[in-house]
Amino acid sequence: MPLVYEEAHLRRAARACMRRRSAPGADKATWAKWRDGAGAKITALSEALRAGTWSPAPLRPVLITNYFGKQFHVYVPTAADRVVHRAMRNAVEPLLEERAFRDWVSGYRPRRNRITALSHVMAHMEAGRRFVADIDVARASAGSTPEEVTGWLADYVTDGTFLALFRTVLSGPPEPIAPGTGLAPLLINLRLSRVDARLDGLAVVRFADNYCLLTDTPQAAERAYAQAAAALAAEGLAPNARKSRIRGHANPEDLFLLEG
Repeated sequence: MPLVYEEAHLRRAARACMRRRSAPGADKATWAKWRDGAGAKITALSEALRAGTWSPAPLRPVLITNYFGKQFHVYVPTAADRVVHRAMRNAVEPLLEERAFRDWVSGYRPRRNRITALSHVMAHMEAGRRFVADIDVARASAGSTPEEVTGWLADYVTDGTFLALFRTVLSGPPEPIAPGTGLAPLLINLRLSRVDARLDGLAVVRFADNYCLLTDTPQAAERAYAQAAAALAAEGLAPNARKSRIRGHANPEDLFLLEG
């Protein structure tokens, strides 16, 4: 908890938040407005978090239409709540990076993006694995409960006060991993890390919620697809039937695209 409530950590979190463009929350406070008197606001946040009296403000739902016409809701926190979310993420992310996340996972991670994932794929292909079980996870951020997600984190964190704060934050949106909060990207990787653990020993690369399992024969690719589908099912997830397939002699540049 000191990594969250100490003012130095809250100031670092605020600076990280202000480097990104974001819509205002339910209080309509922009970052320009929040920056005015930010020192006093950070002190007040620190005191409330330390005393256990902090509670999140209501989220503002925003309907988003993506490039492909799909509509979904994003739940926008207030500026102050974003600072708390970012401080929490800063506190726990190094631990998860060290203990939970596989080296073959990119996306929603520091300095690991699609290019990183493609470089891992190309290394497998150069070793002769040209057949790919390409699996996009259906509704990776949907479902679960605050208690369940907090339980996932409790595998790595023993600070009960931090876990109680974590659960409080997750209780705000309709679903705990709903997009919009400052913790949502980290939580997708936390959720899928449980699937990743079931795939150890396979030649696999994951970017965000897209798995590529690389093999040297089409029959092995079919078996890898079945194993990955079973690993997803064990965690209450499934492949997206429209986007998932077996690829023969795949071109790396065709992988990890927005619409598969």
